[in-house]
Amino acid sequence: ECLEWHGHNDFHKVLVNGVTAWLYGCGGVNGTLMGFGERTGNAPLEALVIDYISLTGNDEAADPTVITEIAQYFEKELDYRIPDNYPFAGKDFNATSAGIHVDGLAKNEEIYNIFDTTKILNRSVPIIINDKAGRAGVAYWINQQFNLPPERQVSKKHPPSARSTPRSWPPTKKAATPPSPTRKSRTSSAVSCRNSSTASSTR
Repeated sequence: ECLEWHGHNDFHKVLVNGVTAWLYGCGGVNGTLMGFGERTGNAPLEALVIDYISLTGNDEAADPTVITEIAQYFEKELDYRIPDNYPFAGKDFNATSAGIHVDGLAKNEEIYNIFDTTKILNRSVPIIINDKAGRAGVAYWINQQFNLPPERQVSKKHPPSARSTPRSWPPTKKAATPPSPTRKSRTSSAVSCRNSSTASSTR
């Protein structure tokens, strides 16, 4: 219990090695916020917090909602841009744009979301509206964006959802104008001339 583990992420194993050190009896694992450190960085502290709670079952060991506050501080005060898909802290780390996922979220969040991010990280699942979001995505986004109570929520069958959903994506382009017969005949004659000259020179 007097041993601590310190490592770097040279082989993408800094987190798994740190957690393994805990499992084999080390009392402490070194970590840094967002994994900042020399070379490839150190074990990300925010991930260690989540893993420690998972391993021990002690929900009171730390307040994981602070992870979201730290991420906001990094971006606003330190002017550091966290990658959108960075685990736990990136703005889109648990986002979805697939209509089938959103449909699952609307019916039962546990179907799609691996853990209750609203309770644990104080952030809900963001919905990205694009050509794959479908009616379910649009309806869920409206309800989430305007914080509508259950009795006023829009369903995927509601007319506004259908009107807001593009029928095709990307928008269909205008068909190219076919070349005029004159142009076509000129082209074909030029090609035939080239072919005949090549053939004669080959002979």
